[in-house]
This record gives sequence, C-alpha cells and structure tokens, in this order.
Amino acid sequence: MKRRTFIAATGTTAAVTGLAACAGGDGEGSGSGTSGTLTLATVAAPQPWDLTEAGLGNNAIYYQPVYDPLLRLTADAELTENLATDWSYDETGTVLTLTLREGVTFTDGTVFDAEAVKANLEHTRTGSNEASTNIASISSVDVVDPQTVAITLSAPDPSLLTNLANVSGMMVSPQAIGTPELATTPVGSGPYVLSSSGTTAGSQYTFTRNPDYWNAEAFGFDTVVLRYMSDPTALVNALRSGQIDGGQLTDHRNAAPLEGADDLTVTEYVTGDVDGLYIWDRAGTVVPALADVRVRQALNHAMDRATIIETAKGGLGDPTTQVFNPESTAYDATLDDVYPYDVARAKELLAEAGYADGFDVAMPDFSAFFPTAQAALTEALEAIGVRPAYETVPPDQLINELLAARWAMSYFTLASFRSWDTILIQFLPESLWNLFRVEDPALTELVTQARNTLDEQEQADLFQQVNAYVVAQAWNAPWSVVKGYFVSNDRVDVQMRSFAPAPWLYDFTPAS
Repeated sequence: MKRRTFIAATGTTAAVTGLAACAGGDGEGSGSGTSGTLTLATVAAPQPWDLTEAGLGNNAIYYQPVYDPLLRLTADAELTENLATDWSYDETGTVLTLTLREGVTFTDGTVFDAEAVKANLEHTRTGSNEASTNIASISSVDVVDPQTVAITLSAPDPSLLTNLANVSGMMVSPQAIGTPELATTPVGSGPYVLSSSGTTAGSQYTFTRNPDYWNAEAFGFDTVVLRYMSDPTALVNALRSGQIDGGQLTDHRNAAPLEGADDLTVTEYVTGDVDGLYIWDRAGTVVPALADVRVRQALNHAMDRATIIETAKGGLGDPTTQVFNPESTAYDATLDDVYPYDVARAKELLAEAGYADGFDVAMPDFSAFFPTAQAALTEALEAIGVRPAYETVPPDQLINELLAARWAMSYFTLASFRSWDTILIQFLPESLWNLFRVEDPALTELVTQARNTLDEQEQADLFQQVNAYVVAQAWNAPWSVVKGYFVSNDRVDVQMRSFAPAPWLYDFTPAS
C-alpha cells in the first residue's frame, strides 16, 4: 500500500555507521507514554558542542537532545515559554526582559538562573557561525535578579525572540563554557545526556534520558540515536531495513522505492528553503564579470525554473526569483516575473557587459548531494557560454570551504524564514552568507530603515523594498521555494513544522 502525505507549511540553513544501538524503536510505545529508541538519520555533518561554532537548520538536531532553548516554537511557529516563562520589550524595542523558570539544573548540578543566561548569550554571540550571527544585535546582558535578565540590543531585532527559541538561545552549563571538555562532552539542561558508550564521534551519537529534566513528558523516547548519513543510498536502505525511524531525502528520486512500503510514510512538505544559483562574489573579487549587474541578470534569464523544478527536482518546489519566503512580509509575487527564461536575452546582456564569449568559473561540486540539480545548473550555464569547473572536497569540509569564500558562485540551498531572518543571514556586510562581505550602500540604507521601524506595516513595506532592490540587482539567481520528503516508519508519528527544514526532536512521538 502506497502511503504518501503532503504538508504545506505556513513558511519555513544551509543543507548539506552501524552499531547495535542503531536499531529502530522497539515498538512498545502506546502514544501516551514512552518508548524505547528513536533512531534518526541526519544529513548535516556533526557540529561542535560549543555553540559559538554551531550552525542552524539541519544542524540543530545535534543540540536538541542536550541543550534547552530559552523559548520554544510550536509547529505553527508561534512562540511559547520554555526556560523563559515570560518576555517583554521596552518602548524602544531595544531592551528585552525575560522571566526565567525556577527549579531547573544543568546535568553537572549547576543551577539555571540569570547568571547562566548572561554567560551563555555573551559567549555564543562571540562566534562566527549562524547561531552567533543570529544574536549579534545583543550588546549587553544584565542580571536583574536570579530569575530575571535584561537583554540590551544595539538596534531593534525583529527576529531575536524566534532566534532565542533556536540554537542561538540554547543553554550550556556556565561551568562547561570555555573548558576543553566541552569539545567532546555537552553539558546542558536538556531532555537527554550524551552516552559515550553508544557514540562514535563524527558518525553516531546516542542520548539517554536526563532523569532530572523538568519537561520529560514532552519527549516520548527513552533513547535517541542520531546517525550521520551523507550517502543517500545508504539512508534509503536504512529506512527500508528498519535500521532508522526517520530521515530526509535530498534527492527526489529516492522517494519512489520507499512509497510502496507498508511500514513507511513519505511526507512531502514545504521546507521554506530557497535553492538555485547563489552569486557570492557580487563585487567581482574572484570573477570580475560578476561585478556587472548585467552579468548577474543574464544568469537569472538563463534559468528555466519551471523545467528545472519538473525535471531535476521531480516537481518539488515552486518557481521564484526571490530569496524571501512566500509567507514572509517581504515577499512580492510580482517579482517572480522579473526574469523570464530567455537565453537570447541572457547572451545579449553578457555581450553588453563585455563577455560575449562567456567566462570560466570555479564552483564547488555538490553532485554527491544534489546530482540532478547540479546537472541542470551546468546545462543552464553552458547554454549562455558560462563554463563551470567543479572542484571536489570531502563532504564534511564542503561548507567550511564555501564559507571561506573559495568560490564565486554555486548551487546552494539557504533557509528563508521571516523577512528579517533572510536579511540577517544574507544582506548585511557581516552576514554569514554574504561570503565576500559585499556592501551596497543603497541596500544598507533600506535595511537600516526597516530594522529601526517598529510599526509593522511600515516595516513590511520597507522589507518589500529590500526584496525589490536585491531582485533588480540580481544578487542571486534563485530557482524555487523548496519542497522535500521526510520518511518515517510506523513506529513513530511525526509532525512537520513551519519555518524549519526538518522536524525538531519534540515533533516525534511513539506511534499510537
């Protein structure tokens, strides 16, 4: 019997092994109590336990068992309490006051309090990865009393609260911060603790229940196992054999052999990510041609988005020329008509810019993860005379090499959440995914105005102006608002969530 469901999220970072303990759930769960083991495949390489080095998106799953965030998001992306039970801004929107939960301790016995929050936020913001950059607006953290903390911002931050419900707001024991032991042993206040006996660094991570966790009923499994599986074929085989209970498919072709299995559910859902050609070197530092807006516009006209989605992505996605989520306030449907597929116009623009013969460009090889997408990109580029030369690096080094501004452009998938989230990760000079630190004064002025406007409608109008500007300047050449597949077996129930590329740990429950 074929089982396939579709979930259209109301909105939704970057994307990209066998021991006995890896066996799937033991089937004892009734849906109202607890079950044995939940085993999940992860498609992102394991992350350091120090949150200054933590990524978001698919990386977040590694931290969810051991670290609790200050706030929590429902499946519909609504804020709710967690380690903080109340929150409010002052009239300037630059001072956030949190009231903290009492009676929480870290697994080393340290009490969770305002001093712990101060130590964590001040530490996490010093890093350079996504968890750090998402709270870069924090200028100081003040302890009001043991259960109250005041966070002062350098400027209003429209996404701070939601980021405090993600990895950026997760709490590590203050006694562990800065110690060499944190490199191998996380110390948090979360629902689980890392089991050294069931863990092989870089491959498999086993977590057992934290007996003192304050919200144990929110997590229905006694043991959680995460297995890093970079090989899509191995992931499919593990799902079919029952070695894992759930995992994402990064290639749509892998869904077909799983859809007919009686014990598997293939869920098609909107991840909220946006994929396509990301043009990192907009100033032409490595590839001079990319400094010319006409070249970047030509790259957009070269993309037959509808055909790419149908043939290379199996229909998984909706065409777009903008990097903002369709559910965000910045999105403008009319912008999706700015760059119709037109090879002749693309060649004309290249000729006007002085590149009638095209140009060569080195690019990272993503064929191991997205073979059909890379093939489609190659065909589109070569059709207008742009000649990609793909360079291969080990999968676990690929993102770091990309972040080091090694390549001028590439196929990629980036998270597109709320309007300010997208701006924060891509369009500021210091944004993590503004790889060449390109600064456009006109864009910076629009972004600054939007950030400092507290009126929601005025801010939404400014966000749309930001969007219109980056589309006109062809900062990137997006293809689609991504859809994906998540596959789970009949031992678990899974709830997909908005503004997330994959379910969170508390979205899994034993099957009823």
